[in-house]
Formats: sequence, C-alpha cells, structure tokens
Amino acid sequence: VQFSSLDLDLVRGGPEVRRRWLDRLLVQLEPLYSHFLQQYNQVLRQRNAFLKRFKPEGRGPEIPPVSLPKEELALWDAQLATTGARVIRRRERVLKKLAPLAKAWHQSISGSTEVLEVCYLANVAASSDSIAQDSLEGVREAFLQKIQERAIAEFYQGTTVVGPHRDDVVFTIDDTPARSYGSQGQQRTLVLALKLAELQSIEGVVGEAPLLLLDDVLAELDLNRQNQLFEAISDRFQTLITTTHLGSFEARWLQNSQILSVESGTISSFLDF
Repeated sequence: VQFSSLDLDLVRGGPEVRRRWLDRLLVQLEPLYSHFLQQYNQVLRQRNAFLKRFKPEGRGPEIPPVSLPKEELALWDAQLATTGARVIRRRERVLKKLAPLAKAWHQSISGSTEVLEVCYLANVAASSDSIAQDSLEGVREAFLQKIQERAIAEFYQGTTVVGPHRDDVVFTIDDTPARSYGSQGQQRTLVLALKLAELQSIEGVVGEAPLLLLDDVLAELDLNRQNQLFEAISDRFQTLITTTHLGSFEARWLQNSQILSVESGTISSFLDF
C-alpha cells in the first residue's frame, strides 16, 4: 500500500478519483468484484449507445419520449439495475467496514483532536432496511425506481444518469467537508488514515500485512502528527519511507531504522545514525 502526494487527489479530486480508489481496494479484497464491475460497465456502455440512438435533436422538453422502443429499454434497465446493484452493495459493504478503521487511525495520527467520518454517497438511494439487511433485491428495486424517475432526463441527454458510475465518497472532519475546508495537513492526515485502514483490511483478508510505502510523508505534517504517525505504525507494519531530508526525522526513529542512500541510481548504506 502506497502513499504519496498524488494520493491527496483522493480528497481534492472529483468523484471519479474516489470511485477508482474504492474499486481498486475492492478488487484486492474481493477479486470477483472485478467481474461484477466489468459487467456493469459493459451494460452501461451498451445502454448509453441505445439512448444516444434515440436522442432527440433540436426538440424541446415538451415532446415526451415516445420514440424509445419500450421493450428493449426495459431489458437494458433490468440488466443495468441487476449489475449496478451488485456494485453498489459491495461498495457500501466494504466502506462500512473501512470507515471505523480509518476513523481510529485518524484519531491516532491527529492525537484524538479531530473526528473523521467516511460516507458512501449513492446515486441510487435504497431504503435503510435494504442496506441494513444487505439486500441485493432491495437495491435493485430502488435502482429501477430511480431509472423511472429520471427517464425523461436520460431521453433528452442521451446517456445514463442513474447508477454507481455517478456515486461519490464523502469525507468530513468534525462534520466539515474535508475537500472544501480541510487544511493541507488535515487532508494529508485523512489520506494517511485511509491508507492505513486499507492496509489493515488487506491484512485481515490475506493473513499478513502488505508493505507500507510512504513517499515524502512528512510534508505538511506538524511535528506532533509526525510523531503520532510513527508511534502508530512503528510496531505494526513494515514500512519503507522515502525522503530528501533526514533532518525532518527525530533521532529515535532514525536509530531504529535501516537507512539507505540513493544517489545517481547507486544505493549505499547510510551509517551516520
């Protein structure tokens, strides 16, 4: 599991970045999910091509979508709802497990000064009973209902506007949206917490923890958060940290580390500590 400054897009970027992150994690935890996601994307492409064929050109919204072949559309709707419900249910399920882990790691790194909440924002809102019971059929029915509600919009736009390809993951720190109002240090702490939660989740599935790679991790973290981070991971995970400034690290961390220097592609042992 890797963390670098590029991973801050997980907070700062658009919904597609967070969907890709969640999908990659799911494939690691549940390889069959890759098949479900491919099925959904294939149906989505074919349904979009179908809608595009019948998209009205130069006509106002007062004209109802009567030109769509209803039987063929119903087939695409059913396939989209079935494949999409599988994606939604698995995303919600894994995030429900990941969120408390991330919250705990975030509290450790921040010194319990902040509270992180992670929420899956589904484009299709299933009933609370369906979510609680992990009901595939309940999500599927909600999907079909949402398709009916957005039928006219889809007709005139010529594309599918309902489904997990429009979903998002929302991060809040102390009930404040981290994307809009989080400082760089808070956003970095948030992503670190997510990465550590990923690591813990993968460890629970495969039986051993993957290597943790932290690339220039100390940037934008104050000294207290740096120490809280190292305290949290020092006895738990094997960690590879890259940096251009050893002076950023306290001596106690350097003394317990194997330090290598890389210069012009040559690796050598660093013995000053």
